[in-house]
Amino acid sequence: MLKRNLTSELVAKFKEFMDKILKLRKEGKNQEALTVIDDTFKEIFRLSSKFFNSFSDENLLDMIKTDGTINADKCIMMAKLLEEEALIFEDENNLDEAFYMNLKSLNLFLEAYVNKNDDCDLQNYFSDIEPIIEKVSPYKIPISIQNKIMDYYLKISSYDKAEDVFYDILENNNFDKNLIEKGINFYEALLLKDDKDLNENNLPREEINESIKFLKNKLSTDS
Repeated sequence: MLKRNLTSELVAKFKEFMDKILKLRKEGKNQEALTVIDDTFKEIFRLSSKFFNSFSDENLLDMIKTDGTINADKCIMMAKLLEEEALIFEDENNLDEAFYMNLKSLNLFLEAYVNKNDDCDLQNYFSDIEPIIEKVSPYKIPISIQNKIMDYYLKISSYDKAEDVFYDILENNNFDKNLIEKGINFYEALLLKDDKDLNENNLPREEINESIKFLKNKLSTDS
């Protein structure tokens, strides 16, 4: 109960900070907004934003784990703050930095989505996931994040989108044998779904069987 109360207090503080950040951005006061973002990082995570910008994805996730488990609300807070920084960089036409921040934000949002439970207070921010994916998708994305995007689409039953991501991974990695095997497992798992589910999510059974046949042929040809 104490842990839950502490998280609720942090969520309340975070929402207050977000109101300030959004107001400043709306008024075009980007530098002031960056200052509030920095203050929010310090208040909630005890470090300034420049440290978060330099940390690896693994380091960021380690910071929000308790007994090896990710705190989804803290993960969302971190993701949202990084996304707000990215939006400011976009406003200032610093697109390289915006892309870098969006990738970090997306990675955290996807981790939070996988690790959320019924006690997660900030689930409304998951609506930001799709827009960030759209922003980063035209560019080269690390395979680790592509895999998480694929898993996210599977979790929300967007099977056709998961397939699109999988083929991007395959093509960008020269149809690596291990990836082909992963793809076969991906499709075979989908075959366990009922036809109604598959058809409603734009990946009918016959297409899945055709894809499995193609990948198995590719695997035997390249062996």
